[in-house]
Amino acid sequence: MNKCTLLALLAGLALPGMVPAQNVVKLIMSDVYFQWKQMPKGSAICGYSILGNHLSRDNPKIEWDINIDEIVQGSNRVVGVSAGTFTVKDKTRTARAPITELSFNTEDDPDPFDVRLMGTPNADNGVRGVLDLDRAAKLLKTISDDRQVVATLKYVDGTSDILKFAGYRDTRKFGGGKNSRFEECLRGMTPHVSKFDTHPLP
Repeated sequence: MNKCTLLALLAGLALPGMVPAQNVVKLIMSDVYFQWKQMPKGSAICGYSILGNHLSRDNPKIEWDINIDEIVQGSNRVVGVSAGTFTVKDKTRTARAPITELSFNTEDDPDPFDVRLMGTPNADNGVRGVLDLDRAAKLLKTISDDRQVVATLKYVDGTSDILKFAGYRDTRKFGGGKNSRFEECLRGMTPHVSKFDTHPLP
């Protein structure tokens, strides 16, 4: 190693071809909620809301809102995703840059779950998109089974975030698997409301 290279490394400078390590934000279990909407027979909206860092008392702080929902109308099914991120100071939320790429990785599948973003960001720079239905079923099962998930968000300003979180923890005695809140919701059952881990949608 020559002297210039060594000095650059010691000074923390990024040399050509070097990519700085990216920080991973680890979310807490309480950041993941099951959510659903009461629908007519034969229809359902069931999924999960990841409210990243909402419970933190830091000021200022960054919050992430990610929703993954399966929408059923008769034989038609789609899995939609919405996401946005905010800087919060003194309880005032300020939208960060719009998301340009969003994907998920799980410990159970080596391939990423890429969200196909659609349309333009809303007034709060929130974005919407869809997941491939077959791939989405695997992602939703991973979340339902309280397995590890990593979300990668890239923004229009060139920055990015990596969020790591455990899936939804069903604390009921016989919850999980085919009896998960998500699967029960898809079968038309009305989930029990809990302010701690479930959110009915308006």
